[in-house]
Amino acid sequence: MRDAEREALRSVAGTIFAVDQTATHDGPGLRMMVYLKGCPLRCVWCHSPESVSPRTEVVWYEARCVRCGACAEACPVNLRTPEPILPADRDRETCLRCGKCLDACEHDALEMKGYTTTAGDVVDEARALKPFFRRTGGGITLTGGEPTLQPEFAYSVLALCHDEGVHTAIETTGVTTWARLERLATVTDLFLYDLKHADGEKHIAFTGVPLTHVTGNLTRLIDGGAEVIVRVPVVPGYNGGAEDIQNIGRLARSLGAQRISLLPFNPSASGKYSWLQKPYPLAGTQRQTDDEMVRLEAIAAAEGLDVLRA
Repeated sequence: MRDAEREALRSVAGTIFAVDQTATHDGPGLRMMVYLKGCPLRCVWCHSPESVSPRTEVVWYEARCVRCGACAEACPVNLRTPEPILPADRDRETCLRCGKCLDACEHDALEMKGYTTTAGDVVDEARALKPFFRRTGGGITLTGGEPTLQPEFAYSVLALCHDEGVHTAIETTGVTTWARLERLATVTDLFLYDLKHADGEKHIAFTGVPLTHVTGNLTRLIDGGAEVIVRVPVVPGYNGGAEDIQNIGRLARSLGAQRISLLPFNPSASGKYSWLQKPYPLAGTQRQTDDEMVRLEAIAAAEGLDVLRA
């Protein structure tokens, strides 16, 4: 890569909300996970509601809040009240993201989720981890949200890491244009590709997007020779039954997939909904037992897939 191209890529900006330098999932070895803001899906079971909006947003940690009203006094557009602290959904887009409420809070009960950074800054952070990547076979994974909603930023990070010899992975829902995925495939070593349901009507009902969009891009990636692992978030009551997994496995195999990973339900997301003062739609839903997941994995394996333990 020429210096001019490298500098141009380094300057591309994006909005992220977290970086985890010590992940051991979402790809081989030790992973540096970069969480991008913005998602086109509206999954009923969304595990990261703070990732959905493409913009930065203020979150509230109720346990720290003393209801003193300082944030309400500081808000220049009068969105805030001592109870509740955060504005209703209909008002959120009015928020100026000015941070004055955060500055006024002496108890760290408010935080801005999401910040702007550059591809160069992300890659510099990844470069410092290269000894650990080499030792474990790890690398960088872009996730979210949906990374392809920020196509230039995602491409820039992956291209620069690829040029550094760092293994690259991207977790995607596939809900994007083929042109974006095709370009990203040139700098991505591994796609972790979500397949959430095999029933078209239920896919729309549970995620808000058509299944055909997901399957069409998945087929193209596989036919193009990309390394793909199909991943299924297994959610009781939605896609967690034996028949659901059989149908998802059968669909994945028919599209050319060879590997699949079933992700057990994670109930810890409930706390994140409280950050945004939203009701948790899956309250009371329990994580599957290990034995239950083994049975579901056997069903997927019977469809001719290599099942990777999550």
